[in-house]
Amino acid sequence: MLSIDSIDRLVEQRVGLLKAIEAFEKGRNIVLIAPTGYGKTVLSRRLVRVARERGMASGLIHVVPYRALVRQIYLEKFKGACRSVGYQSLDDIDPENKSPYYLRELVVSTLDSFVYNLYRIPVAEMLKVVGGEYSLGHYYPVLASIYTSVVVFDEAHIYLGTDLKAGDEVERESLEFVVAALTSLAKLNVPVIVETATMHSDVIADIVRVMSASYRDLELIYVGGKGIQAQSIERRLQDLGAGSSKVKLNIVEDEEFYDEHSIKWITKLVDEELALKHARELCNNEPILIVRNTISRAIKTYRELTSVCNKATLIHSLLSNYDREWALKLAGDIIKSSGVIVSTQVIEAGVEVRARVLITDLAPIENLSQRAGRLCRGEKLGLCREDGAEVYIIRGDPEKLAEVYNGERVKAAMQLIGEELSRGEHRIDWRLLATKEQEKVSFTEILERSKPLRAIETDNALNNLYRIATSYLLSDATPKTLEKLLEGLRTSLTRTSLLVNVMVSPLKECPGNIEFVTIDASRLLGREVSRSGKCLEYDDLERPQIVFVYYSEDQDSFICRESSLNHSLRKLFSKVRDPSSFIKALVNESSIKTLQRVVGIYLKAKNRCYERGLGLML
Repeated sequence: MLSIDSIDRLVEQRVGLLKAIEAFEKGRNIVLIAPTGYGKTVLSRRLVRVARERGMASGLIHVVPYRALVRQIYLEKFKGACRSVGYQSLDDIDPENKSPYYLRELVVSTLDSFVYNLYRIPVAEMLKVVGGEYSLGHYYPVLASIYTSVVVFDEAHIYLGTDLKAGDEVERESLEFVVAALTSLAKLNVPVIVETATMHSDVIADIVRVMSASYRDLELIYVGGKGIQAQSIERRLQDLGAGSSKVKLNIVEDEEFYDEHSIKWITKLVDEELALKHARELCNNEPILIVRNTISRAIKTYRELTSVCNKATLIHSLLSNYDREWALKLAGDIIKSSGVIVSTQVIEAGVEVRARVLITDLAPIENLSQRAGRLCRGEKLGLCREDGAEVYIIRGDPEKLAEVYNGERVKAAMQLIGEELSRGEHRIDWRLLATKEQEKVSFTEILERSKPLRAIETDNALNNLYRIATSYLLSDATPKTLEKLLEGLRTSLTRTSLLVNVMVSPLKECPGNIEFVTIDASRLLGREVSRSGKCLEYDDLERPQIVFVYYSEDQDSFICRESSLNHSLRKLFSKVRDPSSFIKALVNESSIKTLQRVVGIYLKAKNRCYERGLGLML
């Protein structure tokens, strides 16, 4: 855990962070573009102190894309930072400090939770609001918290970038709702900071355009010197007419960081067999990070290496809450000694692996740079400067990889990387946003030559979704109005459809030690309907089993009740027209007709459907 003194020392060493604090003290909104490992996340600890001391805000909400990142930031970087620190995610990291209404000075929250809260569906009362009862929930308290706080969108490339996928599924729906959130917060004069390390200049310019709707001035701080990307950003801002005093571009050269992070990068495009042979040779001598694009491929790689490597762990989105915690703990042990960490792209944001060797599937440039950005942290930085950091990119068929990423962008990445590597394996710098050495090229220069898949088209007359979302946020409409809008548009607020919990522990463990996997509802149900090997538990009439956890006044305790749905899962799935109606459908199709005092709903998995350490077998 970082002390206040260590945070202050880090901030004083980072020119870009000092510039961000200066801009914040002047009342400006900020877009901070800085390399991985620069300290963007811990900046929030300093900003919340400044905000409270100067009466600028009552607290700070730090928004990140993944639950695992909430856990890491809360436990390792925020806990103890000030008098009142909390978190909000589905996980029970530290139950006493869970803060779904953001009633703490400093809160780290998942993006999903923040979006639901901002759109007046308080996550603490979601079952009431979307479950069938006519309840609006207590959304004014959480709105009051948001509107009187600084809001930091960390790792913004994940939800404002290009073509991120969740496991094997496409995440389609978040962009318009998150952009509408930026617009409304700007217009409501809420201090907003957007942070990223890997984003195309087109997307950066679009974010600036959206945030320019604020009464506040905006400062874009680019920590990398005036390289190719900085020049591109400057041109795009001029094209937008954003060169007025309202928007300031501050290009920062941090010589100390540049010298400290001038790593000897070694990049190779290799076949899978050669890459895994290299992992087997090194894994008992040092930590190795392997990132596969799909869960099935990650499991296959993990199984192949467990017989060779003394230590191995697997991290992906379909692990149970207990197994995920165990996997992260083992990853910490591997980092300190040796072994292999096999993961999907969930590791791209924020996690400090502190290894010097990466083996990764081919992916768009942004994803590759984020994966490489996990390397060479802490004590491994000196070793990387001396011995070099190795990045092995597994060649892949762009057509096959299109199931995970856009095929054209993967093909472009392979071609552009191949062109650079033809000039030498030391050619690409995966961390610095610009290089001073002519024989090297920053990943940002390659990124600028590959077009982003999606743009933030708020001015497009056809983008009714963005306009509706913005109008809703700036109105006093209730969440019931939003629910009807979402049903009509057949869409969802969050990056994926509604998340559901699947219980993988025996019912006798309920409610005290429930082990569960959180999964996208449409993904689970779609596969359950289409495949012969069922994962969920059914009764004799082939009706899915569901477990409700609720508070019993008679027993003055939480208890569990198992029930069967009234119809088959296929029939239930056919009735779910949009993700937000899933909970309502579960309740209406079960024998429980009210959600009063219900605190959890779980579909029940068969014992064989979950394999310890490997996850939900879909």
